[in-house]
Amino acid sequence: MSEDIDFSRFKFIEVEPAEACRHCGRKKLREEDKFYKVFIGDIDTEWVVCEFCKGGFSTSHFEGSEKTYATHLAAYVKRSFLDLGSKLPQDISAEMNSAIENYENGRYSESFRCIGFVAEWLTEKLFIKKHGEEEEKTSWEDKMGKLLALSRRSKNSPEEAMIYQLFSLKWFRNKAAHPDKYKINGEDVRLGLISIIYLFHKAYSNNLI
Repeated sequence: MSEDIDFSRFKFIEVEPAEACRHCGRKKLREEDKFYKVFIGDIDTEWVVCEFCKGGFSTSHFEGSEKTYATHLAAYVKRSFLDLGSKLPQDISAEMNSAIENYENGRYSESFRCIGFVAEWLTEKLFIKKHGEEEEKTSWEDKMGKLLALSRRSKNSPEEAMIYQLFSLKWFRNKAAHPDKYKINGEDVRLGLISIIYLFHKAYSNNLI
C-alpha cells in the first residue's frame, strides 16, 4: 500500500523502512507504524522519515525550517483524537478533522474557526451541567460570562481549569472569525489543538460527554 501526499514542494511515498527516520532516529517497531520516502517533485532524495516527521516538511514550507519540531505535537493531537473520536458526535469529529487538516495546510484562521466550533460545543455542555438545559439557547458569550462568574464565586471547582481554557479559545476564535490587526498563526493553532485535546480529557473525567 502506498500514499502520495503533495505539500506543494514535497511528495511522500509510504515505504517499508530499512533505516531509522532521518530526522528523529525513530525505527519501525509496530506493524502500524508508517514511514515515507521523500521526493522533491520527481527527484528521489533517499530520505526516509517517520509519520511524525513527515508533517515537518509542510510546517517548514509554511512557517520556516525552525518549526519542523511542531510536527510531533500535531502527531500527538492526531493519536489522541483517534482514541477519543469514536466517543464524539459526528459533527464534532468532522470539525476536529478539519481543524487538523487546515493546520497542516497552513490555513490557520480556518483551523481556529473549527477549533472554536468545538470549544463552543464544550462550553454548552459545561453550561448545561451548571445551569440546566432551560438556558441552552443563550449565546456563547453569555454562557461563558456566567461560567466565569460562577468560577470566581466557587474557587477550586473541578471545572475551573476548563472554564478559563475555554475563555482563552473564545478570544482566538473571535480573532479568526473577524480578522483585524491580529493574524492567527501556527503557534496559535497549536495552542488551540492541544487545548481541545486537554479539554476532551477533562470533559470525560467530569462526565460531560
